Amino acid sequence: MTDVLAEWPGRVAEIHVNVGDAVESNQELLTLESMKMLTPIVAPTSGSVEEIIVSVDEYVDNGQLLLRLST
Repeated sequence: MTDVLAEWPGRVAEIHVNVGDAVESNQELLTLESMKMLTPIVAPTSGSVEEIIVSVDEYVDNGQLLLRLST
């Protein structure tokens, strides 16, 4: 299991995957907005989306769990 964490505080602008989706390393999983900048959060490894913890428009803190990948 691989946890994907927020690298900084911000708002979840978009979620690009669904539970059960297969993803490749460096594939965009979601987009965070911080100070009007949109930044993609990418998969650190290949696997499948096990659980999505956050939702669109939710504000997250630095280090907060965003989703889990099974590898």
